[in-house]
Amino acid sequence: MSKILLIVCIVTLCPLITWSQQLQTARVKGRIIEKDTQQPLADASITLLYAKDSTRAAFTFAGRQGAFEIKGITPGAYLLYVTYLGYKTLLKPVQILPADTLTDLGGLALQKTGVNLQLVEIVEAAVPMTMKKDTLEFNADHYKTRENALMETLLKKLPGVQVDPDGTIRINGVEVKRILVDGRPFWGNDLKLVIQNLPADMINRIQFIDRKSEQARFTGIDDGEREKTINITIKQSRKQQFFGRVAAGYGTEERFAGNGNLNRFSDGEQLSFIGSANNVNNPTFLDGGAVPRSSGLSQAWNAGANYSKDIGKQWRLNGSYTANGNNTENMISSARQNILPDTTYYYNQRSRASANTHNHTINTHIEFRPDSMNLLTMEGNYSYNSGNSDQQRTYTSLSGTQQLVNYGSLHNTTGNTAPSLNLVGNFSRRFRKPGHTFSARLNATNNNSSNEGFNRSDNFFILPGGDTQADTINQHNNRNSRQQILQALLVYTMPVFKNYYLQVMYMPTRRYNTAEKYTYDFNPAKNSYDHFNDSLSNSFESTSISHYGLVNIQTQGEKYDFGIGLATYINSLHNEVSGQPELRLHMHRIYPKAFFGYAFTSHNRLHMDYTGVPQLPDLAQLQPVPDNSNPLYIQLGNPDLQPAFIHSANIKYEALNPVSMRSFFVNINTSVISNKIINASWFDSLGRQVSQPLNMNGSYRTNINMVNSFPLKKLQTAINTNTTFSYNRDAGYVNGQKSYTGNFGVDQTLGFNYSHATLFDFGVNASAHYNAVRYSLQKTSNTNYFSYGFSFNGNVQLPLGFSIYAAANYWLNTGLAAGYNQHITLLNGYIAKSMAHNRALLKLHVSDLLNRNTSIERTVGQSYIEDVQSNVLQRFFMCSFTYFIKEKKK
Repeated sequence: MSKILLIVCIVTLCPLITWSQQLQTARVKGRIIEKDTQQPLADASITLLYAKDSTRAAFTFAGRQGAFEIKGITPGAYLLYVTYLGYKTLLKPVQILPADTLTDLGGLALQKTGVNLQLVEIVEAAVPMTMKKDTLEFNADHYKTRENALMETLLKKLPGVQVDPDGTIRINGVEVKRILVDGRPFWGNDLKLVIQNLPADMINRIQFIDRKSEQARFTGIDDGEREKTINITIKQSRKQQFFGRVAAGYGTEERFAGNGNLNRFSDGEQLSFIGSANNVNNPTFLDGGAVPRSSGLSQAWNAGANYSKDIGKQWRLNGSYTANGNNTENMISSARQNILPDTTYYYNQRSRASANTHNHTINTHIEFRPDSMNLLTMEGNYSYNSGNSDQQRTYTSLSGTQQLVNYGSLHNTTGNTAPSLNLVGNFSRRFRKPGHTFSARLNATNNNSSNEGFNRSDNFFILPGGDTQADTINQHNNRNSRQQILQALLVYTMPVFKNYYLQVMYMPTRRYNTAEKYTYDFNPAKNSYDHFNDSLSNSFESTSISHYGLVNIQTQGEKYDFGIGLATYINSLHNEVSGQPELRLHMHRIYPKAFFGYAFTSHNRLHMDYTGVPQLPDLAQLQPVPDNSNPLYIQLGNPDLQPAFIHSANIKYEALNPVSMRSFFVNINTSVISNKIINASWFDSLGRQVSQPLNMNGSYRTNINMVNSFPLKKLQTAINTNTTFSYNRDAGYVNGQKSYTGNFGVDQTLGFNYSHATLFDFGVNASAHYNAVRYSLQKTSNTNYFSYGFSFNGNVQLPLGFSIYAAANYWLNTGLAAGYNQHITLLNGYIAKSMAHNRALLKLHVSDLLNRNTSIERTVGQSYIEDVQSNVLQRFFMCSFTYFIKEKKK
């Protein structure tokens, strides 16, 4: 372990050491001012260009007083290119001699627009990446992609950006929550849908924004709330045009895939259609994406439409509709080690599961601005989910001495429907007195669920004397639940001192939940389910009324902002269970809330915050009726549960060197959970387990994430590293004894991408993962395990419109249960021929050429370790044809 930590520290700290190492050959400094008033122009963009070809040598921003300084400049002839919004650009020759250590350009005056200056052609003055207070912006054209590539491909080339197979996007380790196109919502919050349908060559800029809350954006008073958001700006030349693609393919093993999309963007209007169907577990397979290592085999389809329209300057409308279906078949084998105070049980299972699901979703957003002082927004979300599943399992349980304890088989079938409706209305108003604002929000939610299922099992238990005890279950059950939430939010702000604001917030919430479960045993005499089972049936009703209040003082300076306040949370819970007395619970907490942000420069920022978040128990945890769908794992509800409370502190630091384009990010998060809702477990001598949620203290977690990106300018690429240290301490009860589990993890990734014009490009990524698990009850069960990964992908353009793509992935698991320590090598690729002036593409794909694909995962619980292996899609070949819909560029 010490060697691994040493290697991780070296990889992590090397970029920090190189961060401080700047070439001191020469410096160029100056001051940007307004020509007529001689006032400084802060944040003006300064680009130093090579005189011979006008390509970029360095870049920076002017400071508060208009001053700038560029370090590490080698002798030679340059052009200084200065831009500022509303002013004419300035181009000034700069000559640096070998003997020069400092070149002071003095005051550089910019003229307001309207003055006729000589036009100068700049071959390449576009800055690849810029950073302002809340925005990190990338120039899409700087990061070359293949013609007809998707946005997902472009994102993977950006420094500090990670795109997971499930569509999750992270920038410097922080997850992106929303994607906007030209500042407008696009396909709701379905990020994967956006990045796998928009072409990369239509994107002008990609902005990663620490988006303030809606309240802060309207009032201009920062409340410290942030949401990582991507905003895509569309090239003006690609607007007012229809573009998209249609693709279809068929292959061996009866594999098929097809997808299509059609889009049109203009100033103030967006229109998009999508559709796809496939049985290769990946809707973007035809665009070059490899089949993921997701478990099971699935056949999926989806279709949808999105429309956005600005009506005048007052109205903005947005709506989308999506429908999708998924049919999944899965074969699973698992090995679980249950860790008890005095012994260990081993549970091995094999299962076959199938599921068929359908979903329809409608999202609407209406924004009305009657004037600059008022804003009204209305949002609606409706979804309807339905599906059915069938699961068959066989199992065996062994004692710590590997003696058979029990065995059996289970068969569960279910069918369900779940409609859901959520409506949100928000009104905000600015008063004529500066700093006085008021906003009100009303949120109404109604969720329903109906579930019908059959539970059949044959279970055999080995008694101490060696005899076998049989237990057969054959039951039919009906479950119905409903959840209604009504919530209001009132916020008022006003100035109290110069640059200091008072914010008062009040949020009442009413939650009403009902649940019914009726179970019937099978009657062999009548061949029907007509024996009502009282012990597995009941009705449940829960009402929760909470009041949240906050009084907060905030201030905003030129380089800093902070807020500190006092919050109170009051919750009253009223539970009624059929056949039991009423239960009333009350909770009252008072806690501080604070944030602080400081900008050392326009490119180096520090942010700290603390907050508290209540966590209410869900309906399944409260309903006191046994769930015996797995007779070896009976789950009970607990109507006496109290809300948990999470105390969370966060420290974040971001730095960007605009000259070298090096970036560094670190985020430290610590959470302590009081009254955490944990699962207490009891095991008997026959290997059966009963679990019930309880409240318990002693759980906390800490996570440190560091992301480095340092470019290799000559290669026009960057090396990206991501280092994570985490520790999670979980608490629980096992057979009546307190149990604590500590899980320490280290993750290290390293990767880079390289493109050589349009001839070829490739990407390399390597990762290592280490986990150390420690148990308080049985230290002999402590374990360490490792996993490693390596991937390579590359594309080469050949003459006559041919191209070759290949991807290799390797994973190695160690320290798992017997039979699960496997190394996996995946080879995927295609040969393609471009036709019809790059408007069509013919491909021959291969997925998993070596036929080695597998899926293995490890889960570490409070009192168990489980390894799971699932069936996956293996080798197949496919031929596909793609046609690209696009108009001529303007």
